[in-house]
Amino acid sequence: MKLSLRSVLFIASALLMMFGAIAYTFILLPDLHGDLVEIGVRPTVLGSTVLHLYFAAFAMFAFALMVAYAAIQTIRGIQPSPFPLAVIAVIYFGFGVILFSRSHNPHHLGTMAMGVLLAAALVVPNPRR
Repeated sequence: MKLSLRSVLFIASALLMMFGAIAYTFILLPDLHGDLVEIGVRPTVLGSTVLHLYFAAFAMFAFALMVAYAAIQTIRGIQPSPFPLAVIAVIYFGFGVILFSRSHNPHHLGTMAMGVLLAAALVVPNPRR
């Protein structure tokens, strides 16, 4: 089976987003939690902060699943709904720009790349139309 460019872009974006969500959940989040405990953050503040961090992890997984589902739809010849995917692309690209402009850490270019790949998948014409 030959995949279209659009399908490949959706798949690449979904894989990067899933990798980022997994790294955030299993590497960054426990480290941040430990740092907050180490510096003696009040338990009420700690609990609500960690809960918010877990919410962010769930949102990242949800965005990755939405993009993965769009990839599956595209492979099957179904046109995915572009608006929610465009919102996700803008969020990832915009947040990546903010992250990189503040830190100049090349790892934050990955967040921008996720948004760019998703946006590119949305603007590439569907070959089956």
